[in-house]
Amino acid sequence: MSPAITFAIPYYRGRDYLVEAIESVRAQSADDWELVVVDDAGPEQADDLISVYDDPRMRYVRHAQNVGMTRNWNACLSLARSPLVTLLHQDDRLLPRYAERVLEAARRYPGAAAYFTDVRVIGAAGDAGTSAADLAKKLARRPRHDYALAGDAGLSAILANNYIYCPALCLNRAVVGPNPFDPRWLMVQDLDFTTRQILADRALVSVREVLFEYRRHVGNQTEAYTLDSSRFREEVELYRSLAFAAHERGWNRSERSARRRWMLRGHLVQKALVDLVERRGRGARHKLALLIADLRGRPIAEGASRREG
Repeated sequence: MSPAITFAIPYYRGRDYLVEAIESVRAQSADDWELVVVDDAGPEQADDLISVYDDPRMRYVRHAQNVGMTRNWNACLSLARSPLVTLLHQDDRLLPRYAERVLEAARRYPGAAAYFTDVRVIGAAGDAGTSAADLAKKLARRPRHDYALAGDAGLSAILANNYIYCPALCLNRAVVGPNPFDPRWLMVQDLDFTTRQILADRALVSVREVLFEYRRHVGNQTEAYTLDSSRFREEVELYRSLAFAAHERGWNRSERSARRRWMLRGHLVQKALVDLVERRGRGARHKLALLIADLRGRPIAEGASRREG
């Protein structure tokens, strides 16, 4: 009999954090789960961390060669044996009632594309941590109870303030299909995924309880792509394409949110100022040049999407 939910951990390195992620799965109040660690041919093999538990619900799979982050995410889904899959990043942690509450939401909204919970941001050592972007997400106007994001209102909410943390998402495999993440993106595959679901007339269900701990630290991939601006170039390209898609659907609120993209532009300014303070002049210049190009509707990188009118 298949489990109710799979926790699939896309892994490359970071054995110490991985232990914490595994222990957070084992501490779940609901026990109808499986855990699969999918190692993308990383430098810190960790099969021994799984074998020591001698738990039939836990598996370790290692790719013969590196396939890249997005393809590894899709591989995680293909290896799952349950209808619901959470891509638990190896440096994050679940709180004990995560599975219990997500399974409840899935019973109430069986046709939703995914379910996501509220998040507590932590630092490298597991202490409280946050960023300007995290603070902005907290300011988003949202119902206090569980609710479904759908249609123009749902898409515009995500585009105005992307408050969904990707690793807190639990995907409904029957709805999203076998390869829901687009490998052409390096960093915005999560935002591309959530917005595509809503544009396909599917719902994302918010569970209004803090059940996930999202770790921010200098070693994670998000921080690396933020420093070199590649994350922002992708975000601008994606927002431009979403403005066009919303226009085609006649979703005026979403089109306005995508074209204005105040949170993205504000984040660019904030990170450029941080670069200046920390004497990373080249990084600051790249971010400000990207912001100016975006404000003027100019191409922002090779292969950038259509210019806005």
